[in-house]
Amino acid sequence: MRSGFTIMMMVVLLFAGGYFYYIAQAVCPIPLSYSIGQLDPQFDLSNDAAKLVIAEAESVWEDATGQNLFTYDEDAKFTVNFIYDDRQAESDAEGSFKDKLDQSKEVTESINARYQQLLEEYDQLQVMYSKQVARYETNITAYNTQVEALNNQGGADEAQYAVLQERKVELDQEREELDALSGKLNRMVKEINEIGDQGNRLIETYNRGVEEYNDTFGDAREFTQGAYSTDGQIDIFAFENHNELRLVLAHEFGHALSLDHVGNELSIMYFLIGNQPVDLVPSNEDVAEFRRVCSQWSVWDTIKQSIFK
Repeated sequence: MRSGFTIMMMVVLLFAGGYFYYIAQAVCPIPLSYSIGQLDPQFDLSNDAAKLVIAEAESVWEDATGQNLFTYDEDAKFTVNFIYDDRQAESDAEGSFKDKLDQSKEVTESINARYQQLLEEYDQLQVMYSKQVARYETNITAYNTQVEALNNQGGADEAQYAVLQERKVELDQEREELDALSGKLNRMVKEINEIGDQGNRLIETYNRGVEEYNDTFGDAREFTQGAYSTDGQIDIFAFENHNELRLVLAHEFGHALSLDHVGNELSIMYFLIGNQPVDLVPSNEDVAEFRRVCSQWSVWDTIKQSIFK
């Protein structure tokens, strides 16, 4: 009986020893369990959508480190909260301002495209007009020379007169066509000038809007859209879009792992938001900070977290 009991203890101890060895070898502590806490309906973000973007933020770190760092658990005390305040109202205002700028840019580009099209049409018509003017002048010179020669000979006979009259009708038609082309060119010049003035006004308005936008929203901002609290929570206050929310969550998850800010402006853990790539991947500085901080955990720290979490 004692032999069987001894064997059982050895099996348990070996299993436990193997478990402690596994977590002690991890680059970071065992996974941080979290749940979704407050989710303000003003964000227009469903619980499932929140879970999805949080999972994406997790993957940013886990894919880079090869570690399972975060685990969703509805009963976890560590919470991710979405708290609507004036920061999100400002972000909404920024989004509305940007939409108006985009619309203004589209109109401006449309006007510019029409302006360029008219210029091309005008240039083509001007070339045609110049050629027809040259041909008309050649023809009228030839006609006048012929009339002068016949007059010097004492005048034209009936047949010659008929030919000259027919030629005169043709020349009059050519002149009428030239007058029509000239009128069309003049109208096109007027339209080009009007559209050019309109385009200049739109460009001026758009540029003023861009300056105002840059003055108000253009500078890189500190990560005030979210905050990590050592009490055991991440609070999200504002985000402009899905990509920005993922970035803010990844940044705050980094703080939850005790990571500090790093110097590279492309890094997730840079203290300003704005220059990080859309395809979010931890920079070398992010990974170095991750390893620097997590390597400070002793075996006993890791074991204690697994037992007393």
